[in-house]
Amino acid sequence: MGNSLAIKKNMSSIQVLKTLQMLLEGNYTMAELVKKLNENERIPLFNHSVVSKYINTCRYLGIEIPKIHNKYFVSKLPFGLDLSLHDTELIDRLKTVVKTKFSERANKRFTSFLSRLSKYSNKRIVRINIGDEDKLNDEFEQAVQENRKIRLMYKTKEVLECIPAQIVNNKKTYFKIIADGEEKLVLTEKIAGIEILDKRFGMFGNNEQEVIFKLTGGLAKRYSMRENEELIDKPSGGIVISNKGENKEALFMRLLRYDSCCEIIKPLEYRDEMKQIINDTLSNYGE
Repeated sequence: MGNSLAIKKNMSSIQVLKTLQMLLEGNYTMAELVKKLNENERIPLFNHSVVSKYINTCRYLGIEIPKIHNKYFVSKLPFGLDLSLHDTELIDRLKTVVKTKFSERANKRFTSFLSRLSKYSNKRIVRINIGDEDKLNDEFEQAVQENRKIRLMYKTKEVLECIPAQIVNNKKTYFKIIADGEEKLVLTEKIAGIEILDKRFGMFGNNEQEVIFKLTGGLAKRYSMRENEELIDKPSGGIVISNKGENKEALFMRLLRYDSCCEIIKPLEYRDEMKQIINDTLSNYGE
């Protein structure tokens, strides 16, 4: 009797591991999971009830598996690779080298490798329930700070990959994002989930434009310069920085977050464009 019980528990453990392995391969609905798991068995062993139980077992062990758009995602592994910001920057540079220096076939293979690697990294997918609004905002802000792209999952089942810019509050809360080269405001209550991607939006590129801006107040004292920036002056109460080669959209989003503590000095077209962005944003709210 005891030996039979041990065998049964051991089989259940194996089935839990098979379920986790399948979830690490992709994001599936319950029906898709059951079908794929049974494809590898001589006789069907999996059904909705047992797979649901195995998923809950994984959750009990600290593996975060939210359900968004009726699909299950592995969003965090307690034993996953802890990729630092420096690690992701290095991966981005490798992607650029492979894309520009190697063949299309090599590029596809490297992209496939990174896709598999990301399944075991510290990626974050957060399901948004009523009362989770602060968690949603925290994840969005974290993506902005780390210059990471995000994937918004709407309650309408639409999925949008975009660049996060800032949180806007005007009676209701909106995310300002950049998608397809355009700025958009997204009402946060329409979002079902958010995924923080390994992809980082362009900090550096082919743009050789030098942008000079001035920072004042407390920001000037605590500002950490990027590797493409140089301190060129220290007027009273502020600092003047030269920024070379940063993607314009990424730079504008960052400087906009500094609000009145930041002023673009040159080029004049950047200065005028920043003014227009601010005026357009204010006009959206009747200010």
